[in-house]
Amino acid sequence: MKTSLGIAVIGAALLFNGCMNQPAQPGPAGAQGQTGQAGQAGQAGQPGDAGQAGKTGQAGQTGDTGETGQTGQTGQTGNTGNTGNTGRTGQTGQQGQAAPCPAGQHRHTNADTGRVSCEPG
Repeated sequence: MKTSLGIAVIGAALLFNGCMNQPAQPGPAGAQGQTGQAGQAGQAGQPGDAGQAGKTGQAGQTGDTGETGQTGQTGQTGNTGNTGNTGRTGQTGQQGQAAPCPAGQHRHTNADTGRVSCEPG
């Protein structure tokens, strides 16, 4: 408010000064104002609330599947066993003696076959 009043006074003085032919003379200096007292510092504000927790990140992508291993080698075929030796043929036994003919029969040798048999007679 004091500033507006001062500007109005200066404006009016310039207006009248322009209309008068006499040069303006400076007036006496005004009294110096008192220095204001320094204000006290304000109190510190209260701390703000804690911020909200951040969102959880997205899960990572699944890794690539590993390569299939190589097929193992086939084992070697075993050797065939040796064939066993053929057994020896046993010796032929000796021809036994002809059995005696029962009572009432006699021995007969067939001339064509050499077979001995008992015949009645």
